[in-house]
Amino acid sequence: MAIYAGRTEIPKFHKHIMTYEEMSALAREQENNQKDKPKVQQVVKDKVTFSSEGMKSAREMREYLNENGLNFTRDIKAEFEELDKQLRTKYMDYTNNFLSEMQEVIDEERKTWGNEASVHSFDNSIALTAKAYQVVHDRIVDEFARKDRETTYVIDEETGERREETVDDRLAELDLAYDRYTTFVAASKKAMAQIKETFGGVKLPEKPGEIEKKTKEAYMEAVSEKNLQRMRRKVGAFGDYRPQLSLSSYWEGVLKTIW
Repeated sequence: MAIYAGRTEIPKFHKHIMTYEEMSALAREQENNQKDKPKVQQVVKDKVTFSSEGMKSAREMREYLNENGLNFTRDIKAEFEELDKQLRTKYMDYTNNFLSEMQEVIDEERKTWGNEASVHSFDNSIALTAKAYQVVHDRIVDEFARKDRETTYVIDEETGERREETVDDRLAELDLAYDRYTTFVAASKKAMAQIKETFGGVKLPEKPGEIEKKTKEAYMEAVSEKNLQRMRRKVGAFGDYRPQLSLSSYWEGVLKTIW
């Protein structure tokens, strides 16, 4: 199943649980239909009698079944509804879902824009990542705004109880996934800077730790509300998606040297 807004589609466990009145009406309808059918010759059967031991055994079996699985006083409808809630409750970290969905968006953008978006560069990397974040962010907002949306649930961190999931809950998960991904990217650029200096004989103008810090800051600023609005525009070239960053031209030059 495809991932959308951070979640795989959850099939509805039950559409309708028949009430006692509905089952009674169905039984009466079937009985009436049976009366309309041609009668067949009835076969007379011998009557069967049971010993006192057999009757006692039957009573004991009935009591056992009532206590262990065929207790018709149980609220089956409520139990199905509870099970359905459990299926729609988040019990695990969905970071991988968001990262997979963002990668799908990135692949779609590269396919749409061709070489404009496929060139490996600092500008393209940060624009693709921010665009993917914006698309998934807006999917989440749209999903929770739908009137026909089926309720999902989370376990409250403070109370440990199940409660309805909110749009803020889902957006917080997206932010967590984005933070983890961009932390990894920044750390990889630090490692690349160290490799260039140690094995490539390249003396960089800034320390690897500072390069890591500036890379992280750039990716986080790329998804500010101002830049998300830029991402939502219709543009004529992929380069128009480039986020507006507060990086100086000096630092932009430094980061581009390690891409």
